[in-house]
Amino acid sequence: MRKTDKKALSFGISFIHGAISKTSLGAAEIDSLLSECRIPKALLQVPDARVTLEQLARFTSSLILASGDETLGHGRGLLPLGSRSLLIHWLMTAKNMEQVLERLVSFYQIVDKGFGFHTQVDEEQIHLVIDPPFDNDEFASDVFFLVHRILSWLCREIIAISHLQFKWPRPAIAQDLRAVFYGATMSFEGERTSMSFPRSLLQKPVKQDQANLELLLEDPYFNLFQLHFKTDSWASKVESEVGDKLDALPTLPELAKSMNIKPYTLQRRLADEGTSYLTIKNHLRRDSAIELLINTELTIEEVSEKLGFSETSPFTRTFKQWTGVPPSAYREKSVI
Repeated sequence: MRKTDKKALSFGISFIHGAISKTSLGAAEIDSLLSECRIPKALLQVPDARVTLEQLARFTSSLILASGDETLGHGRGLLPLGSRSLLIHWLMTAKNMEQVLERLVSFYQIVDKGFGFHTQVDEEQIHLVIDPPFDNDEFASDVFFLVHRILSWLCREIIAISHLQFKWPRPAIAQDLRAVFYGATMSFEGERTSMSFPRSLLQKPVKQDQANLELLLEDPYFNLFQLHFKTDSWASKVESEVGDKLDALPTLPELAKSMNIKPYTLQRRLADEGTSYLTIKNHLRRDSAIELLINTELTIEEVSEKLGFSETSPFTRTFKQWTGVPPSAYREKSVI
């Protein structure tokens, strides 16, 4: 029986809607892929429903393979399978990240799918700007996600993002977007759509080798979605500290003591990252619950107990508040 991953992460069902919004696949093909990825079709009708990172990664990868289009219908004509694998091959031979970004911009100019990038450099920052902006800015976040994961893979570390700016209004999924970008700050309704990094990024060397490239390219989209390196954020430190204690989570003072920091200081540092200990606890329990329900044979009662609920009914009630559906919905493929 598979155990839950303490790095379990979930995303709103709107990410699935975004993936299929412009694909050329028919309804029957999409339903088949949903079933293969263990995503009950009925969840697509529940606004607060969520899927695990693994489900989202597997579904997106399967959708790309089935459609033969690496932009999933958002580009000007399809981007053939293998295009971004060729890009990664080219980027790997760059000396540093400055050359990587130059090649990235050139690649999108060459493939000419109706969008591209340009860079702007000032004294402290380098800005990667999408040009022209997309009509659908949700796809802009998908493009930035992919670029950030490739850059991080090349450097073998999570590249720090200074800021993300989008032209569209703040969406309901903003909190999920922050998780996608490892807690990076972001703003909406800006003058441009851009992702900014410290200028020091330009001198970082490319650290990957051929062996790791071959592993990545076995399933590039799935592996880039799942990419994880250690980060130094306080939210990540808290998650690591309490991820295996979900059945008996410590209080904030107890946690602060174990981390050798004052409770107020820990609270303030989490607030600076746009989160709180309560939010982290709730998200860890929610995401671990979804992971356990999907990937283990534990009963709902056993899942409830592992997550520190004294009885099943409070767990069921809380889970429904988190996702809009009862835990049983993640075990069923019938209409909710």
